[in-house]
Amino acid sequence: MEEEAVVVKSLNGKAEVRLVKQSACQHCDHDCGLAGDSHEIKELEVEVENPIGAKAGQRVALEMGNKEVYFASLLVYLLPLLFMFAGYFIFGAYLPRIIEIGVEPAGMLGALTLLIISFFSLRKIDDFLKSKRSFHPKITKILSK
Repeated sequence: MEEEAVVVKSLNGKAEVRLVKQSACQHCDHDCGLAGDSHEIKELEVEVENPIGAKAGQRVALEMGNKEVYFASLLVYLLPLLFMFAGYFIFGAYLPRIIEIGVEPAGMLGALTLLIISFFSLRKIDDFLKSKRSFHPKITKILSK
């Protein structure tokens, strides 16, 4: 997956770059309510690997593997849902046997509990994946000087 960015500063094989967050609706002229505030342009500054020595002010291409992007997206979107469903069914099945509570409230409590646990799990997974070089975007080419 490739994005364009502008180098803000460069130091010791790393660079701080500014990139514009883009949405599918960004180039759309229609004023539909589906896009929300996605028509607004938002900038983001991140630190990336700079193996080609790009300098401040240069427009560059950033790249990160598609497999890594898809994997991260699946984790962020599906893991909380899976935890919620698991919490609902597990707590709904076993908690009423332990304490006097209905199946529905027990399931809701379980869904909320495991949803919160999923966020902490995602934080731990994020910390682990930060150590993997394949999950770090890097500058692959200089587009303009």
